Amino acid sequence: MDRSIRQALEKVGSLSMTTLDGTTMHSRIISICGCDDEGIYFLTMNVKPFYRQLKKHPHLSLCGIYPSGQKTGKNAVGQPTWEPGFTLRITGQARELTEDEVKKKAEAGSEIHRYFLEDASRYTAIRFFCIHRGKGEIFDYDFEMEHRDHKLLRTRFAFGGESYNDAGARINADDCIACGECFEACTFKAIVPGEPYRVDGNRCDECGSCFLACPQEAVELSRTI
Repeated sequence: MDRSIRQALEKVGSLSMTTLDGTTMHSRIISICGCDDEGIYFLTMNVKPFYRQLKKHPHLSLCGIYPSGQKTGKNAVGQPTWEPGFTLRITGQARELTEDEVKKKAEAGSEIHRYFLEDASRYTAIRFFCIHRGKGEIFDYDFEMEHRDHKLLRTRFAFGGESYNDAGARINADDCIACGECFEACTFKAIVPGEPYRVDGNRCDECGSCFLACPQEAVELSRTI
């Protein structure tokens, strides 16, 4: 797993995790214990509904924010403002680690797994999980452009053999007439002029302004991760 993803997880610390119980979704705040090249680690107890949900439906999603989602005030046009930061979201699959796996990792020097073993010695119901396959996005925002000349920087990623779709809307080159309407409509500086025009997906908020402004219907809406 890329170091920047690990650093983002460490900064956020606690995230909202959603699991499935049949067709019902359940969310709770969990603390990430750590991550390495094999995945993201967390724990729970085998007496909890959370554990039973994970065993039956290993698919889950994570979402967190750093430093906070609190509004800091209003800008010149009366819109709410936020301190620059980022959100992190991941969709993936988790599996329970065996005791032997945890011991081998601990013996190899993993602090995360040594911590797991210490907890297991105190709480016999504790169980350890690894999100071993997933994909996600870091959504780095600076809406007031305090530290750069654009509002967003989106980084998508995948691990464990998963793949992802690129972020942002797209402009169909065959239909674009380079009129510039999309460029004028975009407030995120995500439109790159040319023949044809194109969208910088890493800056695109997927707000739909370019889609609505295009007289040729040349803009294609974004796809999920």
